[in-house]
Amino acid sequence: RGYGYGPAFQGLQAAWRRGEDLYAEVALPDQEHQDAALFGLHPALFDAALHALHFGGDDTDGGPTMLPFSWAGVSLSAVGATALRVRLTPAGPNAFSLEIADTEGAPVAAVRSLTSRPVAPEQLQPAQLHDSLYRVDWTKVPAPSAVSLTYADWAALDPAASRVPDVIVLRVSSGDPDGASADEAAVVRATTHQVLAALQEWTAGERFADSRLLVVTRGAVAPLPGADDVTDLAGAAVWGLVRTAQREHPDRIVLADLDGSVDVGAVMAIGEPQVALRDGAAYAPRLVRVPAATTEAEPVTSFSAEGTVLVTGGTGMLGRLVARHLVVTHGVRHLLLTSRSASAESAADLIGELADLGAEVKVAAADAADRASLAGVLAGIPAEHPLVGVVHLAGVLDDGVIGSLTPERMDRVLRPKVDAALNLHELTRDHDLAAFVLFSSASGVFGTPGQGSYAAANAFLDALAAHRRGGGLTAQSLAWGLWADDAGMAGELADTDRQRLSRNGVEPLSAQQGLELFDVACTVDSGTLVPIRLDFAALAEAGAELPSLFRTLVRVPTRRVAAVGGGASSAVRERFAGLTAAERVAAALDIVRTQAAAVLGHAGVEAIEPDRAFGELGFDSLSAVELRNGLNAATGLRLPASLVFDYPNALAVAEHIAAEVVGADTRRTAVAATAGSADEPLAIVGMACRYPGGV
Repeated sequence: RGYGYGPAFQGLQAAWRRGEDLYAEVALPDQEHQDAALFGLHPALFDAALHALHFGGDDTDGGPTMLPFSWAGVSLSAVGATALRVRLTPAGPNAFSLEIADTEGAPVAAVRSLTSRPVAPEQLQPAQLHDSLYRVDWTKVPAPSAVSLTYADWAALDPAASRVPDVIVLRVSSGDPDGASADEAAVVRATTHQVLAALQEWTAGERFADSRLLVVTRGAVAPLPGADDVTDLAGAAVWGLVRTAQREHPDRIVLADLDGSVDVGAVMAIGEPQVALRDGAAYAPRLVRVPAATTEAEPVTSFSAEGTVLVTGGTGMLGRLVARHLVVTHGVRHLLLTSRSASAESAADLIGELADLGAEVKVAAADAADRASLAGVLAGIPAEHPLVGVVHLAGVLDDGVIGSLTPERMDRVLRPKVDAALNLHELTRDHDLAAFVLFSSASGVFGTPGQGSYAAANAFLDALAAHRRGGGLTAQSLAWGLWADDAGMAGELADTDRQRLSRNGVEPLSAQQGLELFDVACTVDSGTLVPIRLDFAALAEAGAELPSLFRTLVRVPTRRVAAVGGGASSAVRERFAGLTAAERVAAALDIVRTQAAAVLGHAGVEAIEPDRAFGELGFDSLSAVELRNGLNAATGLRLPASLVFDYPNALAVAEHIAAEVVGADTRRTAVAATAGSADEPLAIVGMACRYPGGV
């Protein structure tokens, strides 16, 4: 019937029928006995208990292959069994109930109903998915009843108010970009500057420590492809910026794109860090693999041999790779490479190499972010070889955590991405383009810590591609992961940056891997794709701390949002209970050194000297944020963003944590003690309270 059982699963010893009932005796092979105690019911033994189902029909030599489909009423009464007696009783079409006992007849497990379904061999073929090509799908998520919260708008917040509401709502409004022009870039800058200022105020100091920020946009994302369009490009850039802020300050900020009025309680009840609401339904972003075509796919994005393809940033390392690949693999014969400092002399080797391959290459010193400069270059394209494709690669890095960014630093990163892309969009709108490819970055999708400006710029590119497609124009944005040192901007990253990305599950793409993914992306009809190498083992190690974006790819416990103003976790309180003051500091120091070593990539805590300054150990602003976040997760405390600056070494931080844990317990006990006299009813107002006497 098509089943194949390995040695561990050949546990069926006997099977017989009595009327409609089936009976079996099953046992684990001897080599599996030692593992029986590890399970409630050993999976191979449980599987063997189902093998008698194969004898349920009259024809024991044929019939379809059946596989379990639906389970109901499963219970376990005993653990560690190595042999079983089983009775299977019909419970409907292709369904049986199971009674499972040990060899003495004592109950072990029961199944009220197991329904099986026939399956054809071709259905068992593995899904054909690309290993390193992903896209963002918006998955419908439950929208529970609204919770009761106090909230206020950011713009109306009283700076002198002594109490801050549960939620502060920051409404982002930047107008309708349907008439996008050169001024749209100014709108993007102004909007992101305003949101940056709010984020910096929000994360500085302790005023908002007991509240959460809800950032609301309208039309900044398109959760329903075909029925939705990105109508707020500046709002899309805000999403990139805020995604980074969310990663740097976990559980404190929620992003929501709405199609109606803001129901703060309803949005916060969803429990997702990023959500879009359409017609009352809630959608959350999830990264999913892109299915591979089962046959040779026709390119969706194509490059004509007779027309001209423009490559911005075309004389850099990555630009040279792409230019050469367009000629060798895609048959392009007319290339126009631009960059601000380009010259025929500086690119003479590339021009000569591609000329030998039959391609005509022109190099122009032009800044795509300068509208007049770009227009002049486009005007020089000969009519006999009209512009048929655009590949926009230009970009710069200026990394820094949210608190360290300035409008000027943001503009430096936004200009070659946003301004240039808008100019390309506007100036080529009337050309019959077969390709309009934007080289974006996964930072805009993930919100990479320390790359707020870059995330904003690249989220804008992703949105522009969606906006163009919504208007009937060709476009594709490729949100690349890290390229290896010899390509892209990876050469600008320090070793600690690369180690950090690796810990977060991102591995570099070689030039060959990247170009192969470029070719595959050309065959996929999608506005934004994410070509990236992911290390799923590293992602799984993040456990409940893994961003919700990965929940479809990596199965981990659901991350629970930290309670606003929460104190030390029960595990830490139990660990510290009964210790002397010195012992509490020592226990806290162990936590601090462990987290610090992990952030800096050390194999052990020995490299973290307790009284050595964090700066001397190698901490920068981003690793300081990582340490604070790791300690928050490990202790349950809400430590300030300025932790490393307020407490200069591991010992000082440990003393602070020990005091916070003890102080939190003292405060809880004091609050509980004032609940009322013995004659009054007791209302439990916080599940973390401890009653006097440790009850």
